[in-house]
Amino acid sequence: MNASNLIEALRPWLDEKIGAKLDLASSDPIPIYETEPSCASALFAARVGERGLVAAQRQWLAPLKPIVANLTLEELFSTFGGYELARVSLPDGYGVWGPSWFYVGDTDCFRDVGDNRPVQLSADELAETVDHRIFWHCFEAEAMTGFGIFEDGKLASLATVRAEADTVWEIGVDTAPEVKGRGLGRAVVSAAGRWILENNRFVFASTAPWNVRSARTLRSVGLQFIMSVMIGMPGPFYAPPQPLGSPYPGAEVYNYYPDWAINKEINSPIRD
Repeated sequence: MNASNLIEALRPWLDEKIGAKLDLASSDPIPIYETEPSCASALFAARVGERGLVAAQRQWLAPLKPIVANLTLEELFSTFGGYELARVSLPDGYGVWGPSWFYVGDTDCFRDVGDNRPVQLSADELAETVDHRIFWHCFEAEAMTGFGIFEDGKLASLATVRAEADTVWEIGVDTAPEVKGRGLGRAVVSAAGRWILENNRFVFASTAPWNVRSARTLRSVGLQFIMSVMIGMPGPFYAPPQPLGSPYPGAEVYNYYPDWAINKEINSPIRD
């Protein structure tokens, strides 16, 4: 399926994920709706093409409306948009993370890379093997299974799978810092995606625009971009990091800003 057909096939899941009907999305103005009680996110904004919407808790609707009305789609679904939305949510203990990109796949679009290095790990084996300080995207408590590559007896790359919904299973992936850029992430994501499809589910993964390596990995196995999202999450406000990756191997990349201009108001990660 192409992206449009995948969206239609996944419409029940997407409506539940967003907390409002995706059909209600518009561009001028960007509409705001009260989120459905069953929605796991206190705030969820979704953009598909040139249409978008925001679903939020009732007490945030009034203060959010003038903020959203003053933003274009490009501004809302950006780092700037996250900061603006957090003006309302953060005093109530919810940061805003995004934009994130949603990628999905089925048997029509998925491309198995045919790498035989990954080995499947059970939930018990994952609990015994994985250092979640390194593999922190890999669903510590929710993983059903995982696919890892070991080098010299040490876990080098891992993709785990959790049930996002009845019909949609999500991949989380990390690669040890010292072995990045060698295709290990692509291999384990391919193995995880193949396993999901063998179990007759849709493949789902998300990443951020600044995570060049991750986006390239997901695209390399045929996953299709379907939407950009902003999500309200309980806890502090997390700022996005520097871009990860480079235009091509060996390319020199420099900070545009000097060290003295880096935002000193950003604290070290809590998870450290």
